[in-house]
Amino acid sequence: MNEIDYEKRFLKPRKHGLWLSDEEVDILNKYSIPYQDCYQMTELLYYIDRLLEEEDIVELDVLATSLAERNYYQNTNK
Repeated sequence: MNEIDYEKRFLKPRKHGLWLSDEEVDILNKYSIPYQDCYQMTELLYYIDRLLEEEDIVELDVLATSLAERNYYQNTNK
């Protein structure tokens, strides 16, 4: 993995406190998912799930799984 790939996968704080990588943001933008309006990861996952109900998009499904796991581990046993 080169430095550019690493930077794209590095989590960064976004609006309203969500932590997303540039790579994740690129995917969300590609499908016009309004991550900037989300205050919690569950809101973002809701938008993704709604789109996945209409279309089978593999990269979005992979992203949803990754975000759901991150959300679980960040918010369990607090």
